[in-house]
Order: sequence, then C-alpha cells, then structure tokens
Amino acid sequence: MLVVQSMAPCVALAQSQLTYTTSWIGNSFGFGDGKWVQQDIQAINVAPNGTVYTDSPWDESGSEIAAYQNGNKLAVAGNTHGWGAAGGDAVAVNSTYLYAAMSIGNQSNTLVGADYPPQNQTWFGITRRQLSNIALGAPFSSGIGNSANSTKNSFLRVQAATAGVDAGIRGLAATDSEVYVADTYGNRIVVLDAQTMRQLRSWNVPAPGRIVIDTDTTLWVISGFDSTSAKVVHYSNTGAPLPGTATLPAGAIPTALALAPSGQLLVADNGPSQQILVYNKVAGGQTQLGDALGTRNGIFHTIAGAPGNWRFNGITGIGFDQSGNLYVGQNGEGPRPIGSATVGQGAVLESYELELRQLNWRLYGLTFVDSGAFDPANPATVYSGSKRFSLDYSRPTGEEWSYTGFTLDRFAYPDDSAFHLTRGVRGEPMVRRINGQPYLYALDQDSHYLSVYRFDNAHGEVAIPSGLLAENPIPGSWPAGQPTYGEWMWRDSNGDGVVQASEITSNPSTGSTVGNGFWWVDSASNVWLATPVSGIREMPLQGLDSFGNPIYQYTGAKTFAMPRQFTRLGRIVYIKQTDTMYVTGFTAANPWNATLWKEAGPLLARYDNWSSGNPQLVYTIALPWNTQSNPQVTTVGVAVAGNYIFVAELFTQKIDVYDTRSGQAVGYMTPGASVGNTSGWVDVYLGISAVERANGEYDVLVEDDARAKILLYRWKP
Repeated sequence: MLVVQSMAPCVALAQSQLTYTTSWIGNSFGFGDGKWVQQDIQAINVAPNGTVYTDSPWDESGSEIAAYQNGNKLAVAGNTHGWGAAGGDAVAVNSTYLYAAMSIGNQSNTLVGADYPPQNQTWFGITRRQLSNIALGAPFSSGIGNSANSTKNSFLRVQAATAGVDAGIRGLAATDSEVYVADTYGNRIVVLDAQTMRQLRSWNVPAPGRIVIDTDTTLWVISGFDSTSAKVVHYSNTGAPLPGTATLPAGAIPTALALAPSGQLLVADNGPSQQILVYNKVAGGQTQLGDALGTRNGIFHTIAGAPGNWRFNGITGIGFDQSGNLYVGQNGEGPRPIGSATVGQGAVLESYELELRQLNWRLYGLTFVDSGAFDPANPATVYSGSKRFSLDYSRPTGEEWSYTGFTLDRFAYPDDSAFHLTRGVRGEPMVRRINGQPYLYALDQDSHYLSVYRFDNAHGEVAIPSGLLAENPIPGSWPAGQPTYGEWMWRDSNGDGVVQASEITSNPSTGSTVGNGFWWVDSASNVWLATPVSGIREMPLQGLDSFGNPIYQYTGAKTFAMPRQFTRLGRIVYIKQTDTMYVTGFTAANPWNATLWKEAGPLLARYDNWSSGNPQLVYTIALPWNTQSNPQVTTVGVAVAGNYIFVAELFTQKIDVYDTRSGQAVGYMTPGASVGNTSGWVDVYLGISAVERANGEYDVLVEDDARAKILLYRWKP
C-alpha cells in the first residue's frame, strides 16, 4: 500500500542557470573551437604533406569525410549526411582532387527527382571534391546529384542497388591521370580518367577491397573483402595478374594497404596479431614477409585492453607522407562488414615517426550513443560501454580525462552480447562493486537487455561476459537456445564467456514479453525492472558463483505495485542506503503515446521506506514538458547523487536540477562555450549519471551523441 500525502506537484516554471563548468570526455576536441574527431574512421588516405583524409558512412554531425594534419582537424567535406546522402568506406587524393566513396538514397522512397534514385534503390559511387576546399564539389559532365548545394554534379554512380543491399565501394587509389575503384559488389576493378571521370577499362577481381599503387604503376589489391579467404593480389594497371602475391601468416585478415617510402608493401592485419605486416621486394617480383610494426596482439597484449603506443586496435587505414611518417586509422573493430551499419567502437587516428619509433600525435573520437558511469569506489574512474577513462580534476577544462582501458575483447569473447545487440556496442553502463570488486552492468540503447560483466587480473581491462537479462527474445539467431517468447536470462555458469543453451533460464511466471521496461541496478547489485504498466520488480543478488558471476533468480524476485500516481512508468532510481525510490513516468493528465517511446515522463515522485511494504510518497515534481513546442520539451534521463536530482531533457540540451530533500527546483545547466554551447540529443534511456565528490563538487556525465564525446558538468553548490 502506498501512503499518499495530499500535495500538489512541485513546479518550477522559472529556474535560474547555475554556476558550473562544462567539460567533456572521449574526444580530442570539445567543439568550442568548432572541431571534433569523427566517431568512426573506415578509410584514410595520406597526402604528401601529411594531410590525412578520412571517410566513413556515418558521423552524427556530418563529418563523414574530413581532413586532419599535425594533430589538428582542418576541414569537413559536408553534403554526405542527410537528405539521402551518406559517406562511405574508401578515400583517395591526387594533387587536385579528393575522391571519396559515398551513397545516395531516397529515404524510404520519400525523396524524388533527378537527384535521387528511383523507388527501392540506392546509388553507390564517388564524390569528387576540390582538394583546395573539400567542401566544394568538382563537377564533371557525367556527374549527378546535389543540385541544391555546393557539390552539384560531382557524384559518379558506380552501382545502382536494390534498397537494403550494400554495394559500397571498399577501395580507391588515384594518380593525377587515373582513379582505381574497387567495385566490391560488382567483383571488378574500374579505372576512371581522373579529369573526366569516364571509365577507361575494368577487369574482374573477386570482392576487391583496398588498393595501393606501387612505384612501377602496378596495383596491390585486397581480394575477398569481408571473407575468411581474403588475400593480397598483384595486377598490372591494365588488369594482368602479376607474380608477387603477399603470402599472409595464418590467421591474418588483411584490411588496409600502403607503400612505404622504401618501397616496402605494408598490410594491416585485423586478425589477432593487430599488427602491420611489412613485405620486402625480392627478385622476380616476389615479396617476402619481414618484421611487423606494432605490438603483437595490439591493445590486447599482456595487459589486455590497455591503450598505448604501437598497440593497435581495429586498423582500417594506413599511409605515409613524403617525410616517411606513418599514419594509422583505427575504429576498435576493423572495416565495416558488408551489410552492417556499424560505426565502430571509437575512432583513433595517430602518426608515428618510424626511425625512432616515436609517436608524433594522436586524436580520439571514442564514444557514440554511449553514456558514462562513475566507479562508486573512485569518482576519478569513469566507464563508458567499452572504455575506461581516468580523470584528473586538477587539469584544465577538456583535459581532465585520459583513455586508460578498452574493455571489449572481440578475440577472447566473440560471444559478448555487445556484438549481437542493436548497434553492436554495449552502450549505457552502470558500475557496481561486489565484495570490493568492480562489475559492469550495461543497457542497450532502448533498455531491452541488461548485460553483466566481471573483471579479473588475468584479463586486464577486459570486461568478461558474465550474464544477460532479457525482457524479450533477441531478434535473429543469437543466442541459440533462447526462448521464442517471454523473459529469459543467462549466466556464464562454466566461466567461458560463451552463451550456451544449457545456461539459459526462462521466466516461468510471466510467460510473456515485458517490453520497453527500464533496468536499474542498486548499490548492492540488486537488479530492478520498471515494467511499463505492471509495477516494479526487484531481483535480489543471490551471491556469486565459483567464477565470480552474480546470481539472479526469477523465483527470488519481489514485485511492488504500480504507484497510483502513474499510468505508465519511465525510469526508476533506487537508493538502497536510505530505502528511497525515485520514479518517473506518465499520468492521466499527460499520458504516454507511441511517439514518446524513449521519454522518461512528465512526473517524478519520491517514495521513502520503499521496501517496507508501506512506502510513503514524499513529493512529486512536475518536470519540464511541452510536446507542442518546437523543439519539444520532454525528459529522457534521471540521476541522483547526494542532495540533488539531475534530469536530462531530450531535445533541448538542458539538465534540470532539483533538491532531493524538498523536490524544489535549484536551477539548470546547458552546454557551455567550451563545447560550442551545444550537444546532441540525449538519445538513450540511461544517458545521465552523477556523483558527489568528497570536496562537495557534483560531477554529471551526459551522453552527447552529436560529436563523439560525453559531456562532463562540474558544479559545486
């Protein structure tokens, strides 16, 4: 029974802006200077002067194609984002032009006209830009597209594919006279005139990928892209097969090519070695594998997941400038598989001086649709879904963070749920301590699944798959043995990190799919689930098994009735130390509807003595809410720390702050000048977290999906 006090909701119609500092985590630039490192790098090309050009199918703020030099960002190409346009997986330059893979669609047949493909079709091809200003197209007589912007008639269609088919170009190379195109979908190399963009010739190559032009004008090509049989082959520039195929070591997966100033052929290996293989030229046009660049096993060597110099992680591009400096583009997983919409696990672009093996510079764009969580034992440690960051609060704004751990190991634990859920990332973390040891709990973007991870000294920074709680079956064939309907959970009872059917337990009592609930883990690692309309359930921690996996049981669950103030629940935050439950959701006056599927709701309530069976309603707060305004004002996330509640608005870049004791509004925070006074939408269910530090400062982390970072608000009341 809920004891309901007679009170009107606390309403704050006119809050004041607090005095605070806006900082950030995970990106080399904050955007206060107008710059950010894109969230994914699928390909790079290095100009003689050391300018690095990048390409990827998607960057949330339109930096699919960009230019970097000497650790600085120079330019964004633009017009590869929205209105049917997307970037791609290959890029090349000559002395005059940039050539980059991109696609043009019609947004589910809603865009029509000469600039767009016909219904149920997507164009894949090349955008040509002025190298002097990559935002400007370099039109040609057969060019099409973008008639309303600065890249008019500068797109060459290479493939017209049925909508949903990935016919993306996976390799480009250019001289001042010719452009070589890996038409992966068409199983051919196409050669274009670099000036007119007319086709000169073509020849068949099975699933070609990256291309590099040797000093004798011959071509090295990765054939069999995205297959277990990928290899490096050698052709004349007219398509004649040549000797000199680079024989790969067992287990190697070639993903990028480059030619060193010495004439050596370099092959990036995205297999377990995570190295750059160096091939020397020998008599008869043959190649011989020499030394490798980079630490064997890359970021997973010795202390697994610890980043550092020469510890590569998912190489997608390599190249040299005229001074012999090496450039390496990475995204934490390697090139995008055919048909995948992945945006990688975080972009890293770095340059090395080869002779002394020294790092020249490094840039990071590490997070996307990715929240942060403080370690309860140490607020100077922050976890995202797949990263660990260390904070030094004495450092200047934007420099507090350092990248100290990559917690996702695709080689040791390929059955990690992160690789099988939506977007292929862990996403929204909660960090808890059990018997003093850290555990990572992670939500997918929509809070349908709660993944559980443990750590041990033998695996360094890597989070070991430990368990999974699912509101409903995961679409697709993974994992084998999951029920076709209803709730289920998995625990790694044999400690191998692999989901086996014998380790899966179905919920015997519900027989139905919860759907659209919200998971919360309290400080004692008890798991809570706010169901939309069936109340709140607690699954107490039953201890640890012999491998250190937390044990949960459906039979041990406790169910609490739906609080009468709500018609549908949005979020919960349970503070075990005080037995206080904070609940948000929808009401009869402001009902839920399907267009508000990710919102937290317009009302927040605090209940004391929650677990007693006789909880007391202390107050309710009418949260900012106006679905008729432009932009809409709605709430999406809630965090509680110390004496304050922090509520993230979805579209309006605002964090509203309330006093936990009274429910009264204290003020608000919005992104400051250091981050360009802007952020993206808070686009996930668990997009905000907070901590009170010993010095009285409150630090609040907020997902910023727009520019590959996490916002850090620092406020001292």
